[in-house]
Amino acid sequence: MKYTKDKKFIGKMFDEISPTYDKLNHLLSGYQDNRWRKMAVKHLAGLSSDNRKILDLASGSGDLGLEFLKLLQDELYSVDLSEEMLKINRSKIQFENNFVIKADAEGLPFKNNYFDVCGIGFGVRNFQNLETCIKEINRVLKPGGRFATIEMFKPHKKTFANNSFRMYFEKILPKIGNSIAGSTYAYDYLFQSVNSFLTVKQYTELLENCGFRVLKSHNNFLGIVHTVFAQKV
Repeated sequence: MKYTKDKKFIGKMFDEISPTYDKLNHLLSGYQDNRWRKMAVKHLAGLSSDNRKILDLASGSGDLGLEFLKLLQDELYSVDLSEEMLKINRSKIQFENNFVIKADAEGLPFKNNYFDVCGIGFGVRNFQNLETCIKEINRVLKPGGRFATIEMFKPHKKTFANNSFRMYFEKILPKIGNSIAGSTYAYDYLFQSVNSFLTVKQYTELLENCGFRVLKSHNNFLGIVHTVFAQKV
């Protein structure tokens, strides 16, 4: 099967795996994914107390959105391509000002300089036109607005540890993931999406070329999972 980042393909794939998505995220990350989200939001809280409007982009089922509630913002916007994931988001986040919207990151339905914070948890590598999406995020953030990305990046150097993980990630994890999700391809796509993605250094350079100042990059796991904090210039 040919893998693509076409928006229809991505939306359909996440619709299909939505019932098992949370369980598999936790299982396949060794139950570390929520810890990475908590750490990201805690760091954002330390950067500024102005958190009135927050965008959870590629929000999926809402695990990052739940953490964002701790920032006590006025409005949370959960935006994703997958309607089935957004249904889970609606039921999970019991907050009256969680505005759940199906939309494309290449053309966000918000005015300029609207948000104080934007966060993306494991979503940027699925964007079809990444530079366009990053520029859109910059557009809708206020000057000085903060942007946090948690993602699996292509390692910039090979080590024994990440080579071993790559073997697991390529050969074993797809079989486990596809079996539990009842999919024939979704977790093969997961490996391909990381293997063909940017290194964290390339990603930070892209952010800086799109109007952001990179504040910090934190290596969460084996030089593969990083959290990148940036601020709109």
